[in-house]
Amino acid sequence: MPSVVCNLWKQFQDTGSIERKPGQGRPIATTVTEDCYLSIIARCNRGATASQLSRDLYAVTGICVSRVTVYKRLHETGLFARRPAVCVPLTSTNRRGRLAWCREHRDWSMDQWATVLFTDESRFSLNTDSCCTFIWREPGTHYLPSNVREIDHNGGVAV
Repeated sequence: MPSVVCNLWKQFQDTGSIERKPGQGRPIATTVTEDCYLSIIARCNRGATASQLSRDLYAVTGICVSRVTVYKRLHETGLFARRPAVCVPLTSTNRRGRLAWCREHRDWSMDQWATVLFTDESRFSLNTDSCCTFIWREPGTHYLPSNVREIDHNGGVAV
């Protein structure tokens, strides 16, 4: 059985080069248009999983690709699956209360702050998928409004 080295030496003697012939290798599973479509639907539905995007692509084009292929194509277009930033939604009443508290305490001295007991609250979610939710986003866009999810107050418990 000829080895890789023997094959390369024979190819070099025949052609003067060891470069691969064009067209060799595994064919690409998706076209540029399909890659563009994947990128568009991932940007429109940032919370979709790679499997869901694969099914969407199949429904539109009839091309069946794996979720790994979807990941690779989206990485090539600059989209990565990341955890979304979270924020606490504030009502106007909450905002007024927080602003009043800040105004009352803005001129406190270090001695006054030293008498305050700070606690560390741990928050647990009763929803099973709250920490496992990912969104498709570009690097450097962590805090854009489209990439921020509000915390669900009803599903969590503070301890």
